[in-house]
Amino acid sequence: MSKVTDNYEALAAAVGLRYDGANNTIYGQKDGYDLIVYAADSRYPYMLTIHTAAKSPTGAALTKQEKKEFAKSVKSVAALRQEGNQILVSHKAVNKQEKLKESMKESISSLLSFLKSKGYSPCCSVCSRSEEVASFRFGGTYTHLCPDCEEKMRGNMLSLTQEMQAKKENIVGGIVGALLGSLVGVLCIILLSQLGYVAALSGAVMAIGVLKGYELLGGKISKKSVVICVIIMLGMTYVGDRLDWAIMLYRASEGVYGWNIFEWYRMVPEMISTGIIEMTDYALNLFLIYLFLLLGAIPTLRSKIKERQEKGRLMKLGSASDFIGNTNTFNS
Repeated sequence: MSKVTDNYEALAAAVGLRYDGANNTIYGQKDGYDLIVYAADSRYPYMLTIHTAAKSPTGAALTKQEKKEFAKSVKSVAALRQEGNQILVSHKAVNKQEKLKESMKESISSLLSFLKSKGYSPCCSVCSRSEEVASFRFGGTYTHLCPDCEEKMRGNMLSLTQEMQAKKENIVGGIVGALLGSLVGVLCIILLSQLGYVAALSGAVMAIGVLKGYELLGGKISKKSVVICVIIMLGMTYVGDRLDWAIMLYRASEGVYGWNIFEWYRMVPEMISTGIIEMTDYALNLFLIYLFLLLGAIPTLRSKIKERQEKGRLMKLGSASDFIGNTNTFNS
């Protein structure tokens, strides 16, 4: 087990809750309130969120002043927000485990006392009924569902799964969309280069633009389309780099030859062969751009795949099984 897993297990035991290793999440009930404690961003495992569902007797939401006063009154709390029936507390980051245990106890205890003082009672996140609820992970988010809402959500997900499976992928449209999206990445490469930078940001922009463009005009993303998108990313990154050189040559010539940028683009290989552009400079610059493409694109692709795989997934925390609609799982 990892150190984070060990720490989460110890934290769960300290605050009287349970640990779900499959989702790396702490959950359980205290004073009748269903609680989930998780890291909103896995890269920052100790920036935790406390999540519960509760409603006021009048149906009114917490005021801005009430949320501000609560956050100010509890040292371990950074902010309190409300999204419908869902109450979320951003806990301040604490790396020392013993201190985290104590501050988390304080945050949870203060939150429950605050909700009780305002007359808030536990409820289902969706229907607002004050029934016994359970904690679920739905895609990349968390929620608290009563049995009826759980059943309805599973039914809706199954229908959506069947609809998505029946939907055909438009490869030609996807390629057109990916090429259009890649133009944003090409523009980013050129702009950053003209400013004197070669940044991983251009790789992320290229990946997002290509994937989003393919999905918009192609209908859905599959394993085949990921390969197509990667090829387009590599090709258009080369185009962007060569166009950047063409712009530099155009500016350096100061119009002496009367060539436009596209003519200079065509002349780039000849400029390399004649030594006007140093081969080592050209190769090094292209290598760096591809390196940063990988640094920016790989996390983007992984994130996209994970997002699509989780979108059709409903998992009850603490359960060994889950319902997978797979509305967006990558198909061959």
